[in-house]
Amino acid sequence: MPSAADSKQLLRRQLQAQRAALPSRYRHHAARHCARHALRALRLRGCRHVALYLAYRSELSTAPLIDALLDDGLHVYLPRLVGKQMRLIELHADTALQRNRYGIIEPCGSVHARRTQLDAIVMPLTGFDGAGNRLGTGGGYYDRLLAGSAAQRRPWRLGYAYALQRCDRVSVDRWDIPLHAVCTEHGLQRFT
Repeated sequence: MPSAADSKQLLRRQLQAQRAALPSRYRHHAARHCARHALRALRLRGCRHVALYLAYRSELSTAPLIDALLDDGLHVYLPRLVGKQMRLIELHADTALQRNRYGIIEPCGSVHARRTQLDAIVMPLTGFDGAGNRLGTGGGYYDRLLAGSAAQRRPWRLGYAYALQRCDRVSVDRWDIPLHAVCTEHGLQRFT
């Protein structure tokens, strides 16, 4: 019988393969629709400081959402990996971008926001379940960033994914931080 870690890795591979098989036309459509749903939710919450990610490989693109947030005059932050930690760097028109050791595009710079400054964090995920449990890529960067915030309402933790990434159940470890909601191309699902 496979271990919990082996089961998680198998589920990751299956979900990543399904996500990668989506046609580019559908990805573009899903990114636009998801951005509209997320923007509405972030506006209703009065968010002014929002952290997001830049899509890597087959992740749902945040580009339409980032553009809309910047057009609304919000402060947008992107992750930068520093060792085993994730820092959030504010995005400006002149922010230089580079690829990190994993090939993921990230902002240059060393001045970073504290988690407590954020109203919301929009997170990529590989899978999620109906209880708000998130299956990431396995690096633990978001869990370390959010450590100690599980019982807090801030920042609001929003998963960002294709609807096909929903699972029956995601097994959780004691360090896993649950989501408050997930946004897909079909709409917003709240958990808490």
